[in-house]
Amino acid sequence: MRHAQLLAFHAVATQGGFSRAAEKLSLTQPAVSDHVRKLEETYGVQLFNRAARGAELTALGRGLFAITERLLEAEGQARELLSRAKTLDEGQLTIGADAAVHVLLHIVRFHQNHPRITLRLVTGNSAELLARLESLSIDLAVTAERPSSEAVLARRLKQDRLVAVIREESTFQKERSLSLTRLAELPLILREEGSATRRLLLEELRRRGLRPSIAIEIESREAAREAVAQGLGVAVMSEGELVPDSRLRTIRISDWQASMEEWLLCLKSRADLHIIRSFFDVLPG
Repeated sequence: MRHAQLLAFHAVATQGGFSRAAEKLSLTQPAVSDHVRKLEETYGVQLFNRAARGAELTALGRGLFAITERLLEAEGQARELLSRAKTLDEGQLTIGADAAVHVLLHIVRFHQNHPRITLRLVTGNSAELLARLESLSIDLAVTAERPSSEAVLARRLKQDRLVAVIREESTFQKERSLSLTRLAELPLILREEGSATRRLLLEELRRRGLRPSIAIEIESREAAREAVAQGLGVAVMSEGELVPDSRLRTIRISDWQASMEEWLLCLKSRADLHIIRSFFDVLPG
């Protein structure tokens, strides 16, 4: 059974004859007749009583017609759904970000262009987000690291230096910078395993033979900022992800000029999806 045969059958049934069905389908009458004939021959049935005045459905034909009515209705619904998705009048885009601040402006621009798309923003560290991207649980990821995988397409969003974050009312409030050696002596507030900031800091301390004094490990940058404000220690963060807080201030690390990049990632296999490509299109430059 072919789809074209069912279409021909349905057209003859609705139009009441082969000539009118051929006109509706923009086919020749012999082509329509051949489709219906082959359908009948394949199953050894008669679907129409043919007469000079036209074609009338047999009892079996009426049963098949009820099915093709539902089939073509569902086909029309599918076509409408896909058309809305193509024009971004419907759909959902899920974005994972290691910090919402890095992607919110782009989300606003996308929403202004495509207000009917449902947007969902989830958070996590770089390692977690890459795993979720690969498992297709998110469509896009914003991470501090560009993966080496050839399966991932990456676009750099920004680059910010790493700074020390201290409590405003601390013994360092008058200092403009700290050395990495001095920083290692202070109680450090570290992010969890998988954090790119944590990895960069610990690798540099290890390279210099410095052993950090770790006060606490915390799973989110928001909690890390609060821990600093409460006087638990000093944190190292990307300058671009800090929000104004009168309880905190930043200090430059004098002998370590490290920076943190933020990348927008998607799977190359999904880069041509209209909704994903349209998000990349709102990025500047």
